[in-house]
Amino acid sequence: MQRNPGMIDLKNSSTWKFFLYSFTGFLLVIIAVTIFYALSLYRHENKHLKNNLLQVEEVYVPFLVSSLWVTDYDSLEMQIEGIVRFNFIDRVEICDEDDNLFFAGTAADSSHDIVTNKLIYNYRGETREIGTLSLYINKSQMKSVITLNAIYIFVMQFILAFVLSLVIATVFYLVIGKNMIQLARFIKSDDPSKNSSPFVLQRKFIIRDELQILVEHFNSMRQRIREHIAQIQQLSYHDQLTELYNRRFFEEELKRLDTERNLPLSILMIDVNGLKLTNDAFGHAGGDRLLKKVAEVLKRESRADDIIARIGGDEFVVLLPKTDKKHTASLERRLGTAFKNEIIKNIPVSVSCGGATKKQIQEKIENIFKKAEDNMYNQKSYKKDSQRQNSIQIILRTLFEKEPREKEHSERVSKLCAAIGTALEMNREEIDELKAAGKYHDIGKIVVSGDILNKKGTLNSAEWKQIKRHPESSYNILSTANEYGPIAEIILAHHERWDGKGYPAGLKGEEIPFQARIILAADAYDMMTHHGFGRKVMTKEEAIEELKKNMGTQFDPKIVKVFIEKVLADNSI
Repeated sequence: MQRNPGMIDLKNSSTWKFFLYSFTGFLLVIIAVTIFYALSLYRHENKHLKNNLLQVEEVYVPFLVSSLWVTDYDSLEMQIEGIVRFNFIDRVEICDEDDNLFFAGTAADSSHDIVTNKLIYNYRGETREIGTLSLYINKSQMKSVITLNAIYIFVMQFILAFVLSLVIATVFYLVIGKNMIQLARFIKSDDPSKNSSPFVLQRKFIIRDELQILVEHFNSMRQRIREHIAQIQQLSYHDQLTELYNRRFFEEELKRLDTERNLPLSILMIDVNGLKLTNDAFGHAGGDRLLKKVAEVLKRESRADDIIARIGGDEFVVLLPKTDKKHTASLERRLGTAFKNEIIKNIPVSVSCGGATKKQIQEKIENIFKKAEDNMYNQKSYKKDSQRQNSIQIILRTLFEKEPREKEHSERVSKLCAAIGTALEMNREEIDELKAAGKYHDIGKIVVSGDILNKKGTLNSAEWKQIKRHPESSYNILSTANEYGPIAEIILAHHERWDGKGYPAGLKGEEIPFQARIILAADAYDMMTHHGFGRKVMTKEEAIEELKKNMGTQFDPKIVKVFIEKVLADNSI
């Protein structure tokens, strides 16, 4: 027979153990008291016996000698009868000198101890032994008396200890034990994640004892456990950033809902367009804002029973039980309208959607999911280039609105690049590409703090580190759109030096793309003649001398020669 997990065995009960401990303690005290009592009683009775023997010797013996000398046998027998009445003296014998025996008491046996006294008659200085007094002492009787008394005392104390232990255990049970049993049962059956009620002691009055403190700490611990369980459940089934359900929860729900009573069962996939571009342009904080905004719109536009989950970095899914294709398409249209009105960092929020519906129980839900995913990717591939190109234009416009000086600088560099390309007799397509690269070459500065871009003094090492990131940021932004792919490669290398000491890759000489070398010269000239991160603005002549000075180290000598002789020689530049 299985034991109920909520039951507490008697042998495991604190009340029972408290009774046993109390009774055991009393028992040890009883044993000690009984032994002490028995020893004390033995000493008392033994002393009393010695006093009796002394009284016989000092009081009775003189009378016995006189009675025996004058042959007053009646008096002799009376004295003997008096002696035999003393405790533990069972028999008294007097033997005179004629071997006549006078006695009183019980028969003698081997258990008696015999105490003998000579009866000496003293007359006028002369002594004469006229007989012998023998006392038969019953030591066994003394032991029996002591033992019976000890047993009596032990039994009385035992009963008293048992009653006291019961009383103490009962009081303990009423005050503590009953609550301990209830607490133990509560702990055994408790599930903090489901039961939020605290444990309360069943007392009519409040006692600020250890048990009360224990219960308070126990309830506090349960509350913390409940909070931790809730946090763990939240983390295990929710996306931490958007607070939507995560992929794990979605997959479990998909299996649970894949039943006939939930048909038609629809799946709507949503992919965020331009998340990487947003991260590259505005940092991960900007990307996080975009994802949170998407989650917010999905929750706002979906029904309460719909299951919304983030299942990937930029992928969301809405699980729609008992929803047909028509209503799924309606939700998709509502989402498209809602997202058009949302803007993050001046960039409109754009998503690609794709849905599919399971109508028959025989259909595999995995195939329905794959179909929704394919439909979503088809829409994404259709709009991704135009959306990304539009986003890049917005990012450039945002930079120019934030830093108008950067707009003027980019326009001047673009014109200088086109002029250098013309002087180098490059074809029209190459010149247009070079002109565009000059315009977009600093788009990556969108990630650089405005305080650094406008700083009047010299930049420190940390600030220069931020500035040096902008070629890579420019490349990351522009490379997301196919249209800007060619100039992205050029812009990535526009701060590489002819001597290999540039950044970000440390390319050298002919390893650097030709157009990048042109942008470097045009960019450096404009920075010297207009603004230069804490350096004094130079005249045209001073800038030309600086270009000549760095030919073969920072700049391509051929490009700088053409730049100076054919472009800067024109006074209109």
